[in-house]
Amino acid sequence: MKFELKNRKVIAGLSHCGTALALMVLLCSTTAYAKDIDYQGTEISVRVNPGEPTQLQFPGTISGGFKKKLSTLSMDKKGEDLIVFASDGISESGEAIIVRLDDGRSFSVRIQRANPDNPRDDVVRVSDPRGSMLGSSEEEEPAYKEKKFDYAPPNQISGFMREMILATEFGKASIPGYRATDKYRGETVLNDGTIEATIDRIFIGPNMWGYVINAKNLLDDGQRLNPATFRMDGTRAVSISVGELAGKPLTIEQQMAGKDKAKVYVITRAKRLN
Repeated sequence: MKFELKNRKVIAGLSHCGTALALMVLLCSTTAYAKDIDYQGTEISVRVNPGEPTQLQFPGTISGGFKKKLSTLSMDKKGEDLIVFASDGISESGEAIIVRLDDGRSFSVRIQRANPDNPRDDVVRVSDPRGSMLGSSEEEEPAYKEKKFDYAPPNQISGFMREMILATEFGKASIPGYRATDKYRGETVLNDGTIEATIDRIFIGPNMWGYVINAKNLLDDGQRLNPATFRMDGTRAVSISVGELAGKPLTIEQQMAGKDKAKVYVITRAKRLN
């Protein structure tokens, strides 16, 4: 994805500077940083420092969104602005959030830790060439309808998979048309000495079931996960949150990072309830 960066340096207060030295002092002391992004439908990258605020400005009033249940981020929204604070736990790979506007548009944003090569963003201004999804004339109505259904509904495999990920990793309350059960939580579905997999939740629908599985590496070395390992009777699709697991943790920090674990999502044909 290619972003346009505009107004990277904004110089304020320039007056009566008659020498090159005065201009250099001004540049060092009054430079502020902003980043303008033209949203192209893919993930936006924003750099933050733990404990320091970064302001995101969107092209419309923010209605809500999603983030992980155990998030390293705290956020405050007001109108079109979203203020993001990160804790020390945020990593270089960052954490994804979804921001939704009142007019129906949504934006995928990845908040990442700043570093010397990628400094903190003070202000990020997001523009969207799609415009509002709320059409005001008959000519705009077809475009509105097309954009409204960017994502497949939950009764389709891809839509159901997306909804399961939102419910599990971003705290969405429910999936329309499905009932969640914790009845089988902790039940082992795989333990071959290399991977241990246990059930977290099951989403039950009239035509499909969705299994949320916790997978853990049992080896000292890292290993890649094979989606075929988690196939069940009637499997329609498998998705894995992390393709490669780290080895068993040796320190408390590694244990807290949880890089030896992954979420596995399996969709099957509906089964008969006992």
